[in-house]
Amino acid sequence: MAGFFYKLKRMKKRWWVLIGIGMVILIMILANLLNPNRNAKMVMVEETKRGDIIEMVSGPGTVKAKSEVSISTYVLSRVIDIAVEEGQEVKKGELLVQLDGTQYREEVVRASAGVRSAEAALEIAERQLVEGRETFDRQRSLYEDGLISKAEYDRSLTTYSSLETAYRQALSNLEQARALLVAAQDNLSKTRYTSPIDGVVTRINVEEGEVVVPGTMNIAGTEMMVISNMGVMEVEAEIDETDVVKTELGQEAQIELDAFPDRLFSGTVIEISKMPILTEGLESTQMGSTDYKVTVTLSDATPDILPGMSATVDIITATSEDVVYVPIQAIVKRTEDGRIIEGKMQKRVKYVEGVFLIEDNEAVFRQITTGISDDQYIEVKDGLKEGERIISGPYKLLRKMEAGDKVIEMKEEKFERP
Repeated sequence: MAGFFYKLKRMKKRWWVLIGIGMVILIMILANLLNPNRNAKMVMVEETKRGDIIEMVSGPGTVKAKSEVSISTYVLSRVIDIAVEEGQEVKKGELLVQLDGTQYREEVVRASAGVRSAEAALEIAERQLVEGRETFDRQRSLYEDGLISKAEYDRSLTTYSSLETAYRQALSNLEQARALLVAAQDNLSKTRYTSPIDGVVTRINVEEGEVVVPGTMNIAGTEMMVISNMGVMEVEAEIDETDVVKTELGQEAQIELDAFPDRLFSGTVIEISKMPILTEGLESTQMGSTDYKVTVTLSDATPDILPGMSATVDIITATSEDVVYVPIQAIVKRTEDGRIIEGKMQKRVKYVEGVFLIEDNEAVFRQITTGISDDQYIEVKDGLKEGERIISGPYKLLRKMEAGDKVIEMKEEKFERP
């Protein structure tokens, strides 16, 4: 009998434990159902700030000398002497390259002989013309006096006309011979190349013994070397089509050179190309993107900056001082009442720019007018004041957030603008 009462007592104790657990679970469920923030989203909140916004467009570039001369061959010949080395300073008129001129010297000799021959032929033709004129004048006087027949006069006129023609032909032959001599002398002169400017030899593309070829209308000739005036350096930057429309002549720029990672150079926009950069013979639009060349002069270049160095160019296109700004990621597009319209009506809806503020754990949409932006922040021209609390993330939540959504601020250290 005692065992029966002991088992009954243990069963009652278990029931009380189960009832207690059930009550705890019931209280938790009721508390969750009655909690107004049970579906709230955790968001990051920032205060709007006031300061300066600097808008920039960027692109990769390459350093080059402002004055750069390519020395290309005009004649077919063989390199017999390279008188300079890469990096060597040269003066205007100093010998750079000597080509084999044997063939062209022979052409000059032949052309000179042709000139002498043509001069002798002209001298003979001129003397014959003078004698022919004297004979014709006598025959004309005799004819006018009736002492010779008209047939004899006509023969004399024909002979004189032939002598005039022969003289003109001899004169033309001399002019052609002299032209051939000038051309031969010019070709011979093109076997010797001197520096057209004071500068530095920045590139040599040939070696002694190599045969160089002149260019044609469709094919460039052999570029033997490049002479650069290092006094003024430039950077040719590639700027995307969406950014080049913001660039203007005279805008300031900041240049970073890979060779000098701890230094920042200043510059000025001096040229904006109107044609896209060609890539491997095709316009860049055919390659999927369009870039334009923007040339920036380096205002504080130093002698250790060399042509060909890689650079990154940041062009300052606009500046706004002492303005209210917010993180770019905080900007959303919604209807004027802060909603997202989906389905068939989506294309008819007019969206406006705005941000979400947090008020009483609820997202409130505020329409704003924006201005210029930098890499992280955007100017707010109208709609916000300094110090207002806006929702700045996470971005995935902002993409789908609507006015009235329940939100809870994340208790994290706020990000301060550097």
